[in-house]
Amino acid sequence: MRNLLKVTTLVWLLAVWLAACGSTAPPPNVEETVAAVVEATLAALPAPADSQAEMIEPTPYPTYTPYPTFTPLPPPVVEEPAPPTEEAVTESPAPAESAESPPPAPPTVAVAPAASIQTAVRPQDEATMVYVPEGEFLMGASEADLARVGAGGPPKLAGGDEQPQHPVFLEAFWIDQTEVTNAQYSNFVNLTGYKTEAELERTGTSLGEQIEGAAFYHPRGIETGIDDKPDHPVVQVSWQDAKAYCDWAGARLPTEAEWEKAAKGAANDRVFPWGNAFQLPEFDVSTVANFCDASCAYADGRDPNVDDGFAYTAPVGSFPQGASPYGALDMAGNAWEWVDGSYVGYPGTTYEQAEDFGDYFKVVRGGSWDNAAQHLRATFRQNNPPNLRSDGTGFRCAVSAAEFEPPATEESPPSGPPAEPSAEPTVEVEGQPEGETPPAESEPTTEPTAEPSN
Repeated sequence: MRNLLKVTTLVWLLAVWLAACGSTAPPPNVEETVAAVVEATLAALPAPADSQAEMIEPTPYPTYTPYPTFTPLPPPVVEEPAPPTEEAVTESPAPAESAESPPPAPPTVAVAPAASIQTAVRPQDEATMVYVPEGEFLMGASEADLARVGAGGPPKLAGGDEQPQHPVFLEAFWIDQTEVTNAQYSNFVNLTGYKTEAELERTGTSLGEQIEGAAFYHPRGIETGIDDKPDHPVVQVSWQDAKAYCDWAGARLPTEAEWEKAAKGAANDRVFPWGNAFQLPEFDVSTVANFCDASCAYADGRDPNVDDGFAYTAPVGSFPQGASPYGALDMAGNAWEWVDGSYVGYPGTTYEQAEDFGDYFKVVRGGSWDNAAQHLRATFRQNNPPNLRSDGTGFRCAVSAAEFEPPATEESPPSGPPAEPSAEPTVEVEGQPEGETPPAESEPTTEPTAEPSN
């Protein structure tokens, strides 16, 4: 192109020279001379490419195909052991005598009585919810709670934002039994066309690092997917993404107080949803929660002494022994859960980092697959920017009991709402654990009474 411009300029200068000389007639052989110059210039130009294949095409950004619609899987059901029959109680054979004392039985986690757990299905997304009755509970951690955290485990990590412990009265509400799954969120996206913040910005995070191409259907980048994980908790969703789903489902995000009560019940000294034990030698924590243990893909901070079998998230409801007193599952570990409201201090707080309090930060609860034991405590709070999305953050929804009428079922509904669990689940170990309350004197005993003499 530049050579052609030179030729054109040469011809123009020749014409100007002729005009300056007062003659309009070209000099002899000028046409042949110009033609020769043009031909030589064109011959010097590079030959065009043989085909389009030799041209360098820009690499397009990866195409994001929305995940297909799923029919939500049936939610897990907390199975309760059948109560012993009267015959089994009265006619059980006496244990055989032995010269040596039998070894103590392994500790067990007692799940809340079936009569205290009421479930209902939300029509919009077929999510199973559990009922939490109205009443007051103590929110936050007491000094005794923090001293007992870990039950003899590693150094404690208790934030001052968990204190002071204070009474909170809550109206009755329903909360999802498990975290919202990939299948449920995929169905929502396919029906509404909603775009998550990770999709719009084409980035998410994993272990604090920004991951290009991460989205809820690519949890750890474009090379990963959820085709084989429809029943895992959805992750890489922001606070707004979680709120949008709950609004669509005819529900809302639970408040921070609702989440905490659903996790630990009305007990004032419960550290985890299942009780207070975590790292006692007799207690296998891998049966109650998915946290960063020997299988954890996160090398830093893992606990090599236990193995729950999951490198990342686990299918929701995989740990029924870790159920809360109301039957809520996975409220410790698996994925952090967004709650409604901002990160503010409790009444009377003296927390030294109170400058973080305010309207900007939102709160996640419950800990994740990549967290240590301390983050799984029911009172632990973590503040996050509302647009944060990571492969360890999900959510569950709630709805006020006054705004939800459970659909009628074939079975007769129970008369009235269930009462608070009369006994908190405990870990049965040798001796009375510190902090456990013995049965009240007025409670009935199971010892058989002697027959009256005639």
